[in-house]
Amino acid sequence: MPRPKVKAPALTYHISGQSIVRIDGKDYYLGKHDSPESLARYAVLVKIYQEHELSLPHDFELSMVDAQIAPLLGLVAASHQERQPNLVKHVTAAYRQHCEKYYIDDAEARRKANRVSVDVENVAGMARATEFGPVLLGKVREGWIAEGLSRTYINSLTNLVIRMFKWAVRAELIESDVHLRLRTIEPLRRGHTTAKENSPVRAVNIEHVRATFEHLSPVLKAMLRVHLATGMRPSELCSMRPCDIDRSGETWLYTPQRHKCSNRGKERVIPLVNDARDAIVDYLNRDPESYLFSPKESVAWLKAQKRAARKSKVQPSQIDRSKSDPRVTPGICYDKDSYRRALQRAAKKAKVPCWTPYEIRHLVGTVVAETHNLELVKALLGHSDIATTQRYAKATVRQAIQAAKAAPVLKIDD
Repeated sequence: MPRPKVKAPALTYHISGQSIVRIDGKDYYLGKHDSPESLARYAVLVKIYQEHELSLPHDFELSMVDAQIAPLLGLVAASHQERQPNLVKHVTAAYRQHCEKYYIDDAEARRKANRVSVDVENVAGMARATEFGPVLLGKVREGWIAEGLSRTYINSLTNLVIRMFKWAVRAELIESDVHLRLRTIEPLRRGHTTAKENSPVRAVNIEHVRATFEHLSPVLKAMLRVHLATGMRPSELCSMRPCDIDRSGETWLYTPQRHKCSNRGKERVIPLVNDARDAIVDYLNRDPESYLFSPKESVAWLKAQKRAARKSKVQPSQIDRSKSDPRVTPGICYDKDSYRRALQRAAKKAKVPCWTPYEIRHLVGTVVAETHNLELVKALLGHSDIATTQRYAKATVRQAIQAAKAAPVLKIDD
């Protein structure tokens, strides 16, 4: 028995920040949620729906509603002289839309903004935005601690929530006192929280790298060679394109389209010499704006390896078992996370301790610091501040031991 139609379909909130109503299986977006315009459109839409025996005319278009709402707007606006309260979920939805445009070239920033928005909504989505303060933010933070996130990462997420509400003040969604209250929350301090501490990044054992190398696809082998020869950031490595590499001179120069300090107007130039240059030669003959290192090529290589290792005859039905619409497909390029996972899978196959791409960067910095000086490390790794480079000076324990042995000794007669 079909479900009876309702006389007035529900007006609901959409994550885009608009009011939405579903009629006969079709969604109609009516404008900003709870605005006079959206309420007027809803009233006219329901009127048309009821006049046509709980259905809409076959030639119905939403523009027909706009032609009738003008007389209603004055009446609706009068009943909304007092501003409708924004809920927390309205703020998070609007902020997500803002980030989609503001961070158009930064997928990581968009993912992070989406993550904190969802977490805030789960804790306090239906609360009024004016009620969101340090207590509710503290509850969101407790969820991150329970999830096992590190203290420093939790602090960065907390700061992002505060920036989200600062943006909401600028967008005139909330009053400034909400942001001011949130700024009073203290960051998690080492030794004063149950949140886990990240272990300091150390240089990877080069023998572990060599063992891992043997279990990588040709694409990942090339990436690792470039990484070890340059010490560049994983994100810079993954985003390499032929058009970003100047091959006009004796030394090839790679200028990433986007890097950690690009938003500050700083240029990053990475020299490609020796093994770094040799490793990419076979990957340059492609669309200049495509990425050098493709996960699709790694997947194709892996399938070929499995096919070659197969002992039984391949049946006709198994020649191509790929799905026409797979749920997961390889991306157009690696990112820092997929690169890390690929290296760690290979490390497990090699039966060596798992290590991360940043340990490669640390290894390069440590070796250069031991054999040359910190200014060279700063230039090679693209640090904007020598204070960052000091981490590699602290790592040169071997030099400290040699210096200690050479220090003068004060002889004291008994």
